[in-house]
Amino acid sequence: MFLDTRGIEPRTLERRIDNQAYGGLGPMLLGISWTECVIATILVLLRAYGARYRAGALRWDFVFVAAGTVLGIVTQVLFVFACLNGVGDHVKNLSYPQLFASLKYSWIGVVIGLVATTVAKLGIIALLLQVATPAQKKRKAFLWALAVFICIVGIAQMTITLTQCSPTDRLWYRTKPGNCDRTHFAAQFGYFQGATAIFADIVLAFYPVTIVWNLQASWRVKAGFCVLMAGGILPATAAIIRTYYIKRLENPKDFTWEFVPFLSWACTELWFVIILGSIPPLRPLFKRWFGKVKSNLTESGNPTSKSTKTGTHRGTYPLQSVNAHGSKNQFSAHVMTNMDGSSEENILASSMKEQAETIVVSKEYTVELER
Repeated sequence: MFLDTRGIEPRTLERRIDNQAYGGLGPMLLGISWTECVIATILVLLRAYGARYRAGALRWDFVFVAAGTVLGIVTQVLFVFACLNGVGDHVKNLSYPQLFASLKYSWIGVVIGLVATTVAKLGIIALLLQVATPAQKKRKAFLWALAVFICIVGIAQMTITLTQCSPTDRLWYRTKPGNCDRTHFAAQFGYFQGATAIFADIVLAFYPVTIVWNLQASWRVKAGFCVLMAGGILPATAAIIRTYYIKRLENPKDFTWEFVPFLSWACTELWFVIILGSIPPLRPLFKRWFGKVKSNLTESGNPTSKSTKTGTHRGTYPLQSVNAHGSKNQFSAHVMTNMDGSSEENILASSMKEQAETIVVSKEYTVELER
């Protein structure tokens, strides 16, 4: 999260007040980031729509993701103003006011975007904490430690970024009296923050795999679920590329032009975290819409009825309830519980019917019909 603009000399700029600053790479940046933003926002709104069926309060994973989405939209708006004032265009084509405004909106957007990404990752961690059973204390402790670590690094990066210059607004008003003596330290910490973001993205991508792999399920079910969750490696890839561009931005010769790749990959990291973190909870809603909902309780056998003298008909229906309670892992197959159309779902049990003979718990229910 560092950008050294000390190499930019305002006296070398062409003062063309009447020029159009929007152009160059600006439209590309806004096109990519807003497309990702719209997709992520739609998914979050669908999660809110699915959650309306639930009787309880909203879950923390949704609260964090929704907050991250709102902050992300604020970031997008700031980047729009940055591009309108020259980000994406060459410095030589900008006036003094345009250069300073583009720097201002870019810096503020970067800081808010950092907060948005951190909050969105907390949403994924909150979802994984709900998946963990009470007996998995070590797993919960690890997830809590990861959440605290992400927050500490994020707060530190934000503080260092905003205090690298004195006064703070000298970050964008480069001709203002003051100094930016902590820019090198900000750059070095930016590498560390990037490394922690990559680590967190990889952990959040492959952590669910360790849960599914020990369940009583077919290899096809395991492989499909692992591929779905491993899609979280995409934010890690975006974080790697974003961190790489920190080096290129230490001494830029054309700041407003060279800043675009960094901003683009930072936005991609944010929106991919939200998009990929919203897909699993939305699966039941999609299945409901397409008429593919399958009950976790399957009817076995034909009902037998008996008539009584009082006219009461009794029918006995043997039902099966499938749960994956293995000897080594007591984790329930209810990775996500679907209650009356909620935004969660048992995403494993319906695909594990072929394993039912080894893990079936049979219960008998009596259904009475009175007239």
